[in-house]
Amino acid sequence: MENQRKCLIIPTKGVKEYRATVPKYINSHDIVLEIGFAWGTTTNLIAQYAKKVVGIDKGESYWTAVKTYPDLELYKLDGFRIDSVLDLGYDFNKIYIDISGCRSIFQVMKIVLMYKGAFRPELIVVKSTQLKRFVSECSLG
Repeated sequence: MENQRKCLIIPTKGVKEYRATVPKYINSHDIVLEIGFAWGTTTNLIAQYAKKVVGIDKGESYWTAVKTYPDLELYKLDGFRIDSVLDLGYDFNKIYIDISGCRSIFQVMKIVLMYKGAFRPELIVVKSTQLKRFVSECSLG
């Protein structure tokens, strides 16, 4: 059996909880992807801890983020187009996902599973109240 890296998936509720994971889980060896960076605030926070951070977002806030944080590597890409993300050529070991504002729990899980399979990261942090609620209501038997 192939030695596979385990992936810790952390669902968070709200931006405060999402950002609170950064100093706890990100270090100077990490290459991090943030999907759905919006204004770039969390991506900028991650940059203070990580070796490298790349942000992708398809929304119009992209232009504001680029102007506000000109030193960040930000791309106007759709996170569901993983081929475009793979073309960036990075081996992301940690992934942050903030797309839940207008997405169902099924779409959130789809993107989590897509990136887990493509990059085999050590960590995926997801901002999704629905996912956090669902996980908290589950138990292993």
